[in-house]
Parts: sequence; C-alpha cells; structure tokens
Amino acid sequence: MFDLLLFNGTILTQTVPTAATAVGVRDGRITRVGDTDTLLAAADASTVRIDLGGRTLVPGFNDAHAHTWKIGHLLTTMLDLRRVRSLGELAGAVRAFDAKLPANAWLLGRGYNEAVLADRRPPTRHDLDRACPNRPVVLTRTCGHIYAVNSVALQRAGIDRGTVAPVGGVIDRDADGEATGLLHETAMGLITKVVPPPTAHDFEAMIVAALRHQLSLGITSSSDCGVSPQLLQVYRAVDAGGRLPARVNVMPLRRVDGVADPVPLPERFASDMLRVDTVKFLADGGLSGATAALSVPYRTGAASGLLRFRREELEALCRESHDAGWRIATHAIGDLAIDQVLDIYEHLGPHPLGYAHRIEHFGLPDATQLARAARVGAIAAPQTIFIHSLGRNFRAYLPDVFAPRTYPVRSMLDAGIPVALSSDAPVVEDDNPLMGMAAAITRRDDEGYLIAGAEAITAQEALYGYTMGGAIASGDADNRGSIEAGKWADLALLSANPLSVDAEALPSITVDMTFVAGRLVHER
Repeated sequence: MFDLLLFNGTILTQTVPTAATAVGVRDGRITRVGDTDTLLAAADASTVRIDLGGRTLVPGFNDAHAHTWKIGHLLTTMLDLRRVRSLGELAGAVRAFDAKLPANAWLLGRGYNEAVLADRRPPTRHDLDRACPNRPVVLTRTCGHIYAVNSVALQRAGIDRGTVAPVGGVIDRDADGEATGLLHETAMGLITKVVPPPTAHDFEAMIVAALRHQLSLGITSSSDCGVSPQLLQVYRAVDAGGRLPARVNVMPLRRVDGVADPVPLPERFASDMLRVDTVKFLADGGLSGATAALSVPYRTGAASGLLRFRREELEALCRESHDAGWRIATHAIGDLAIDQVLDIYEHLGPHPLGYAHRIEHFGLPDATQLARAARVGAIAAPQTIFIHSLGRNFRAYLPDVFAPRTYPVRSMLDAGIPVALSSDAPVVEDDNPLMGMAAAITRRDDEGYLIAGAEAITAQEALYGYTMGGAIASGDADNRGSIEAGKWADLALLSANPLSVDAEALPSITVDMTFVAGRLVHER
C-alpha cells in the first residue's frame, strides 16, 4: 500500500537497478521501486497517483557546498550586484538602493566582479563615496573574500593609517598609505564586527527564501557552509518549529572574522530536516579574486594569495573537533592551502566515529595531492559551475602552470576520491544543478572558452555527484541521494532525461515538480 505512487516515468535511481518506471511512497519514505504495471496493481483506493507522462524522475539534487542564508540575504534585503557590468552601473545601483533605505541603515551589497566590469578594476572608497557619501556602504565581492567599503564604513570600523591587518588578511592601501576601501580575507572582520547583525526574524526570512529558491531548482538538500553561533541558534529554532522547507546540513564556524577567540564547539545534532555535525574552516581565499594561496604569484602581479590561519592554530582546532567526533570541512583552493590541509588531515589519523573529512573546493590539486587526499580518505566538494561562471577570472588571473588542473574533477574521480558537486551560491548567480552538470561535461565558460578540457566527466558522473555524492559527503547516504526503498522520498521531476540530451541542452531542462518526504513542495 502506498500514500503516493509516481508512475509511467523514466526513473534514474543512482543505484542498482539503475532505472525503473514507478516509485511507491508511504509515510515520507520510498517503499518500492519497480515497473509501472506491478506498482499500480499494488496501489489501493487511497493512493494518490501521479502520471509522470514519460518525464524523468531523479533523486532530489543536493548542493553540497552553498551559503544558504547568504542566498536568502540577496533574495530579501541585500543589493544584488552580480549583473552589473561597469563601475558607473554599480554606482547607479548603490544610489538607487540608498534612496530606499531607512536613515540609519547600512547599505550592504554583494556580487561585483572586476573581471567582467568594463573598467577592469574593483570599486574603491572614492567610487563609493561619490555614490553614497552619508551612510556606511559595504559591498562583498562575488567570491565573498573581499569587501569594498566607503569612507563612512572605514571610520565606523576605526580603520586608518595605523591599523594593522589581522593574520590572514590585507588592508589594501594606496601610494600614500591610505586605505583604498578594499579589505581581503580576515581583514573583512574589522568591518563585520561593527555591522549591525541581522535579527533572528531576518535570518529566518533569509533561510526560508533561499530554501524555497533551491526547491524550485529541484534541490531538496544543501549545506550552509560556515555559520555563526547566532545563525545556528536560528536554524535550531526554525527546525524545532517545523518551518524548514528543505533539508540543510549546517556547518558551524570555529573562527569568525572579527571575533578574537575561537568559537566553542556547539552540540552535535541531527533531525530529519537539520544536520549539525560538520565544522567549517577556511584555509585560504578565493580563486576568482586572486586570494587563494598559491606557490607562485598570480598573473596580475606579485601577490600569491593568503593563508588565513597560522598552521599551529588550524591544526589545534581541527584536532579538538576531530577528537570530539565532528566531521571537518576545510576550504582549500590554492596548492599551498591544500598541502596545509592534507598535512593536518594526515596527522589527525582515523576518525573516532569512522567519518571522512572534506576538502571544500579543492581547486588546484596536483597529482601528488590527489593521491594524498585519496589515501587519507578525504571527500572533495568542488564547483564545476565556476568553470562556466568565473572562467574569465581563471583565464585572466591563474598562472599557466595551474590552468590544466583547474577544478580537476576527472582526476579526482580517477584517484578514487568521492566527489560531491555544488555551487557555492551566491558566489555564482546560476546555482541550477543542471547548469553545473553542463559545465562539468563541457568545461566551457560563458564565453565559450575551454578550461582544462581533459577534466571533463560524464553526465552520469555529474548526476551522481549532484545527488548521491552530496549525501555521502554529509554522512546521510542511508537516507537520501538515491531512489531506493527505505530512503526519504526527496525527488525532482525533470522535463527531459539529463543522460539523453546534449550537455549544452541540460540548462534548458525544467524542474516540473519537487518532492520532500513525498510532499509536493514545488510545481512549475
């Protein structure tokens, strides 16, 4: 007997057997997978039947590395700059947003990318002062690793000629020693600590908006990679109240920029909708903004990026987390950061609960680092969507030696490393998993340039990475990631079979229905 029967479809199970035509659901979980005639015969008068009409059913997509509340911030109260194409356009957007804000509010925006601006440079405090001289302005670069702020914001934070940047950060200065308004990595904390934080109500609105957005893309589970203690409290309260629209793997930070001391480990927790058992660290910066830590300088000049931690502190915090039974997810993109993280993971030894630790992004590993990651049992969470959305940055900034190994997913899989694909949204505007799959297969950016073409993977590998891969990475493989009896009925109905179309056509496939625990939560 089923509560729900989905039949007459192409069902890509991501397990054995690989395909079926019908799925039966009871009490939120899958009870049978098989052929349409057999399951129709097993249904009764109370079963809700949905004829899939030949369309394709896949496990609900998992975005293994995103920033859920930040997606929601852009959907609610933050200025979205991801489509601006010049500093003049950016200034106009800031002025228009300024006019809508209450008198005492800070103006917060996100998404500029100097590589796509006609001016080919980031905004400085002088640009922002002209656009908005009377209130503090804080614009986050698209990567999330650099702030551009105006003079009022610098004054509020007390940043002047004598201010020393914290370890792992840079206060950009002009030839006269004055701050330009650009703050890199941990130096962002000098601003963050004086920005009025969102209220619990604000945070909840952001979370819910983001999860509903993800459900429209067939994403039924995702990770919020790096949250503060305050935000974690909100997640716990929203979950306790039954108000989470989709499942979230929330990763608390141990180091919050602008806070002097490490954050204590919270309580590990897991419910049907919320998982809190992975801590998040950032070993270096971002690749598209040239702050990831490389062993050689970027093409743009002498700088080679930043390591955000002293090695001793990072290892001590990882050791404490590991011994307390937590999974560890460490952002490491540049080769120096990857070596630092692999050294630490090797020193940690076997996990007391048998868990695997993660390397987030894993952007530029060489063959030796891939082999080390496989030996230590690490899971990789890369973003092939970056190839599409940020390829221009990679081509402009990366030294030639790194170009062939940019987000080398083929090599990760060949080395035996489990891969969970993801978007890192809102770093990219288009967090559609089908676009991420297309980028993983074609390896072309949005201007058509091929980037590390030998690292292409198949459509089946990409689909697995966006479904079962994420479930494995979060430790939830028993509950989701594939369509098989006993797992949650978290499902996405697609207008076409992603394994049967050309890769270029993948983004045109629509998500017609999304189910969480057998409940229809989105319909196109």
